[in-house]
Amino acid sequence: MESAVDSPKRIAKRRRWQLVNLVYLLLFFAGWIWQPPDTKSMIAAAVAVTLFLPVYFHAFERSGPLFMAHAFFMEAIALFLIPFAGMQGVFHVYACAQSAFQRPARRAITLIISLTLVYLAYALFVVGTSLAAIGFDLFFGVLIGSACMGAAEGLERERRLERSRELERQRATLAERERIAHDLHDILGHTLTMVAVKSDLAGKLIDRDPERARNEIADVGNAARNALKDIRAAVYDMTATTVETELVMARRALEAAGVSLEVQNHLPPISPPVGKALGLTIREAVTNIVRHADADAARIEIDQQGELLRLVVADNGSGGREDASEGAGLAGVRKRIASLGGKATVERAGGMCISVSLPLEPQGAHP
Repeated sequence: MESAVDSPKRIAKRRRWQLVNLVYLLLFFAGWIWQPPDTKSMIAAAVAVTLFLPVYFHAFERSGPLFMAHAFFMEAIALFLIPFAGMQGVFHVYACAQSAFQRPARRAITLIISLTLVYLAYALFVVGTSLAAIGFDLFFGVLIGSACMGAAEGLERERRLERSRELERQRATLAERERIAHDLHDILGHTLTMVAVKSDLAGKLIDRDPERARNEIADVGNAARNALKDIRAAVYDMTATTVETELVMARRALEAAGVSLEVQNHLPPISPPVGKALGLTIREAVTNIVRHADADAARIEIDQQGELLRLVVADNGSGGREDASEGAGLAGVRKRIASLGGKATVERAGGMCISVSLPLEPQGAHP
């Protein structure tokens, strides 16, 4: 059930589960304790495992007609091994587990029932095995298949939620683009129209009424300066960063990456330059966690200590290597914080911890 919206962290977790679930394969060889294998059984087991492993890794928790065929292939391995020594039911259970991840759910149920009936009929009527001998296999096939169906539903809900969040982000981006276009139209539309009209008028008056032409040109200059001022104000509003906004965005980004976030926010009233510096620090730290940390938990602490503000962003990942070079992002954080009379430190032990101390009343304003 791997999806395009799966994060790299979730895909890595999925790969680890592939390896963990292979431990169950060892039960096949446990049957040799009670029934020592002959040469044919050992050859059959070697062939079966060799064929099974690539199919297993390719099909793990995936849905679709191709991966239904993979489940039938696993079942065929189980049927092939029935006459030989070993717990061949292990492969039947793997087939049921893979079938559980087929979507929609009714397809998974139908497939599990079909595999169970095929295994039962082949063992009883083709090979002549007793029901008691395969009852354990049938029971665990249904049990594990049902459990995996629950896990599949949980994964599907998570992916639907992530797709919904991605759609919300896309809609928010589109709305913001429309707002910017509207603001630019309001700011520049009237001004540029006036500039064009007055420039044409000045050109016509420059010979017969130079004084009025100079006034019109002066109006053009004033309009251009006012428009430039309005554009700068609009751009500042578009790029304004606040701690509150970045905390919301941080939670969304970390949730999408499968990282839990604990926030302790005791932020007093602060000036816009300080708020922007802290907000950009949070943004950079969260970006590092998502991209490099391989963490599953993070915390953000903001509090006041006397005349200083203290910000801590830490994770429990493995990205905080002592020999890792500092990128442009962290260097920019240090420079911005220093320009306001503060200090930023980075610790790399058991993850990464970025600490910032900043005066409530900044010594300077970073542009």
